[in-house]
Amino acid sequence: MHDILFDRGRMEVPALSVPHYRELTERTAGPVLKLVESLSTSDPGKLAAFRTEFDALTSQYYDRNIVRLDYLMTRAVKV
Repeated sequence: MHDILFDRGRMEVPALSVPHYRELTERTAGPVLKLVESLSTSDPGKLAAFRTEFDALTSQYYDRNIVRLDYLMTRAVKV
């Protein structure tokens, strides 16, 4: 590989609260949607733990009704 480039960015997602953002994610993000569907029938305890951990993690990036999602993008040319 050559011509490796890195770029940082940020998405800012409006949300009324951390649980509001989690509910939105549970309805729209495919992998999370599947996880919630699976755990809601097979292991409600694990689903509750997932939601608690998701809220705790997200709260670190939530301020003034915005969830800040920082990312690092990498691009390269394959030889």
